[in-house]
Amino acid sequence: PGRTWTEAVLDALAAHDDGVAVVSVPRVHWTDGALLDLDRIAEATRAVGAALVVDASQSAGAIPIDMRTLQPDYLVSVGYKWLLGPFGLGYLYVAPEHQEGRPLEENWILRKDSQDFARLVDYRTEYQPGARRFDVGARTAFELTPMATAALEQLSAWTVPRIAVTLAATTARIASAARERGLPVPAPRGPHMLGITVPEGLQQRVVAALEEAN
Repeated sequence: PGRTWTEAVLDALAAHDDGVAVVSVPRVHWTDGALLDLDRIAEATRAVGAALVVDASQSAGAIPIDMRTLQPDYLVSVGYKWLLGPFGLGYLYVAPEHQEGRPLEENWILRKDSQDFARLVDYRTEYQPGARRFDVGARTAFELTPMATAALEQLSAWTVPRIAVTLAATTARIASAARERGLPVPAPRGPHMLGITVPEGLQQRVVAALEEAN
C-alpha cells in the first residue's frame, strides 16, 4: 500500500541485495494492469548480480518490448491470452550466455539429433544446441504449432505498437469514466488492461439499488 509495484520490487532488492539470485517480475500486474518499470528493475537486478526473469504472459502481444535494451536473462510467456495461440504451448527466451544450461525437464527429444528417427535407439547424452534444449517434451504436438504460427503471423501483420495504441484508446475511455465517478485507476498502467478500485460497500449499494429498481 502506498507504493507502486516498481517501488516495491526496488525496495525489496535494496533490502536483500546480498542474497538475491533471481528477480522474477511481470511487465504489468495481472490484477489491475499496473505497469512495472522494467528498465529500472533490470538495472537494479544487474547491480546485485542477479538474473532477471520477465513473465510477459499478461503483456506479450499487447505491449512492445525492446529486448536489446532490456536484455533479460529469461523471458517467458503463455501462448494464449494476448498472443492468441492455443493452450498447451508457451514461449521461452533464453539469453545466449545461459543457453548451455541444464534443462529442468529431461526427455528424449531434447537430446542431440533426436530429429533423426532412424537412430532413436542410439541414445545420446548431449543436448540439442542452443535454447532448444529447454523445449517441453510434448513439442511434437503437431496441432499446436500451426495455430501458434497463424496467431503470430496475424500479430505481426497488425504490429504490436498499433495494437497497443488501439487498446489504449478503449481503456482510456473506461479509465476516464471511472475517475469521473470517483473510482481510482492505477497509474502508470499498461495500455491494454486496467483495474478499478471499488470503495468498500459499493457492491452492496449497487445491489440494493438494483433490487429497489426491480
